[in-house]
Amino acid sequence: MMRCLAGLVICTLLAAWVLSGVRADEPVVRDEAVLARQATMRSAKAALGVLFEMSALRRHFDRDTAREARAVLLAALAEIPARFEKPYMDRHSRSRPGIWENRAEFLRRAIAARQAARGVRTVNLPALRRSLPGMMAACLACHDRFREPR
Repeated sequence: MMRCLAGLVICTLLAAWVLSGVRADEPVVRDEAVLARQATMRSAKAALGVLFEMSALRRHFDRDTAREARAVLLAALAEIPARFEKPYMDRHSRSRPGIWENRAEFLRRAIAARQAARGVRTVNLPALRRSLPGMMAACLACHDRFREPR
């Protein structure tokens, strides 16, 4: 009887713990700096997504839309060094501590990504296709070093 009761209590506590968990798409913290960092990275990702979709012919190439996406990408990348000044981690963060432990390398990679974004050409589809791989490589180089995989 005691074993059944103990098992029931454990199962109830486990279920309560699992069901009370925070969803992955909800912000865990209310720290303004962290929320701004997340918003900046989402903005860069969305802009890069538009350019990639055009390059892959998943979206019709539109010069003005491509230019706008490039401008958004450049603005987001310009903010990254400032957004990662505060060394804050939460349980859903994918940032590695190396961002703050090796700040000089992180800044070099952030600058390289911004330079690659400046090199993205949006005049026509062939130019976009030629210039986008350098941008993707710059993002991946930083993420490989400073971001935890899923």
